[in-house]
Amino acid sequence: MSDRMSDKHAYLIMIHENTLVLKRLLMLLDNDDNDIYIHVDRRAKKIDLNEIRSWVKTSKVTFTRRYRVNWGTDSITKAEMSMLKEAVPYNYRYYHLLSGADLPIKSQDEIHDFFDRNDGKEFIHFGTEAYQRDTICRYNVYHFFTKQLGRKRDKKLWCDAETYSLAIQRRLHIDRTKKCKMTFYAGANWVSITNNFAQFAVKEYKKYRKHFRFVQISDELIWQTMVMNSPYKDKLFLPGFRNDYSACMRYIDWNRGNPYVFRIEDYDMLMKSDCMFARKFDGKVDKDIIEKIYLTLKDKNHEI
Repeated sequence: MSDRMSDKHAYLIMIHENTLVLKRLLMLLDNDDNDIYIHVDRRAKKIDLNEIRSWVKTSKVTFTRRYRVNWGTDSITKAEMSMLKEAVPYNYRYYHLLSGADLPIKSQDEIHDFFDRNDGKEFIHFGTEAYQRDTICRYNVYHFFTKQLGRKRDKKLWCDAETYSLAIQRRLHIDRTKKCKMTFYAGANWVSITNNFAQFAVKEYKKYRKHFRFVQISDELIWQTMVMNSPYKDKLFLPGFRNDYSACMRYIDWNRGNPYVFRIEDYDMLMKSDCMFARKFDGKVDKDIIEKIYLTLKDKNHEI
């Protein structure tokens, strides 16, 4: 480890299963100028870490402390920060947070060149102004049952418990914002951040952590809130509340899905995009698009 900033990039990848997408993702990221940090959900019992490591021939691979990740809870942020804490001592040029359902849609040379040309910028997405206003509802009361409710919210007992809890808090005039001087912001949790901001995030996370306990979907608030309450808010690649995913260089389609899973017919659109990464992909839905992107970028990555 050195105090001097490296020219290398760190990829921080959240996974919960072993899939074709993950295999192709790791193979495309495998590069002399990249290191890879992987968080495996503690509930994923059938993942063979040695098999995953075997897909990567050049990059250093580090498996970080495992958390049991539950949708909408701060366990996601804990997992993300566990990877960042492992990585920041090496002073990477950029840290890219991805999921195991993502793929690059540019070659590694193109990705490195893009971030070299925009060195010092923070690639963080923000929702619309209306969305920013709505985020206060996630914070101003305590959501005690997010873990039990899950994403589907199909469990009547816990839905009733959440409803009664919120009603009681409203009756008691609970408002968490009164004790907090920060303004909260929200957007996508998939980011590409500089070494300076990564170091800041690790150092300041403990101060922020207490504010995000019992907050719904806090992983979609933490990066935006930290950067906007820091000196790095003036370093945003695309400032403002535009809901433009170019701000984080991810191609994500929320119009056709939640988000939409890309198919082979989307290939040309994806590869012509200015974005560096895309999500999401699923081999059970369409493996052809995964393999076509892999073969295209594999050849580009090996061009001399």
